[in-house]
Amino acid sequence: MESNDQLPAINPEIGEWRTLSIKPAELRAQLKDGSRKTGGRKPVPRKRSHLPAAHENRADAIDAIGPVMRVTWNPQPRMYNPAHLHLQSQQSASGARSKMYLLNNVARMFGAEDYECLVWRDLSVPIVMEIMSKLRDAGYQNSTQNAYLTALKATARAAWTLKQMDLETYEMIKDIKRVTQHKKPAGQSIKIEVARAIVQTALNDGTPTARRNGLMLLLMFALGIRREEVVNIRVPEDIWVDAREIYIRGKGSKDRLVKPPEQVWEMVINYIETERGWDKGALFCAYWNKRRTPRISDKPMDVTSVNHIMEKAREKCDGLTEVTLTPHDFRRTFATIMHDRGMTARELQVVLGHANLATTELYIRDETDEYRKKAARLGVNLL
Repeated sequence: MESNDQLPAINPEIGEWRTLSIKPAELRAQLKDGSRKTGGRKPVPRKRSHLPAAHENRADAIDAIGPVMRVTWNPQPRMYNPAHLHLQSQQSASGARSKMYLLNNVARMFGAEDYECLVWRDLSVPIVMEIMSKLRDAGYQNSTQNAYLTALKATARAAWTLKQMDLETYEMIKDIKRVTQHKKPAGQSIKIEVARAIVQTALNDGTPTARRNGLMLLLMFALGIRREEVVNIRVPEDIWVDAREIYIRGKGSKDRLVKPPEQVWEMVINYIETERGWDKGALFCAYWNKRRTPRISDKPMDVTSVNHIMEKAREKCDGLTEVTLTPHDFRRTFATIMHDRGMTARELQVVLGHANLATTELYIRDETDEYRKKAARLGVNLL
């Protein structure tokens, strides 16, 4: 195709053909717009183009305008929109929203207002590959590129389910390989002494909410649960007194039971009986909130408050003022400690609530310093 005049005709009631013409710099700029949030870190521009600039920009190149998809002026019926069907299939609100941001960005690459105004049945291998190349050239991380690819594959599957895409096209899109990732695992496993210091500091900071805040951090450290999971524990239904277990509402509807160590269980029960009470509601809620007497609420603490509590405790700990920590580091620390004490990766997978064993293995941080020292000792007299 050499000009827009040669694009396929289309019924005016459906929309018009648009080309994927967004430039890498424009794609990076989308992260600066809050309405076009994609999550993750800001992309870093590549130092050079994927192919020589003279070759990429040659005037006589065929199909130089790029792949095309149809854009509608009004939102399509949601029942027949593959992208919307994919979003509705997500089990968690956070998962649906993150996928929506990605699909919105793809739609805007073609000039659509959002995902509801792009005709997703037009997806094809060349279009998906071109989208991926734009993300690559814009400097998006490999993990972010793979997130886009996953969303596009799922949308293609929804289009096939709705009989808007033939099986051959869907199978070819599904076979597009993910971007290989070679990077250091995110986060860290901290020393047990550091974790203890942070929990004790939060428990003893002298404020009316000290026990609540400290217990939240303790449960994340001692049980390896996520911050979303700790704030969503409810009383009384999630506190299984007879079994001395706690019911955890896991990510992606992967609910599970956890059994706290004896000392931790006693602290939970003591906190409920002497401070919070057994009133129905969230175990950790803003029950003081400048009131003279606590009031229990169904609304749990916001997950961002967990970060604030941990940061406040870290700042008060000697020697940790320059250390960067996140609540999820407690989860990695738990996994590493339990593995060092004899638990297998499969056992940890069940306890942590992971769907994939490979994810659990990323949480286990071996002492690589010792590996290097051992290699150095064994390498004596090689020359």
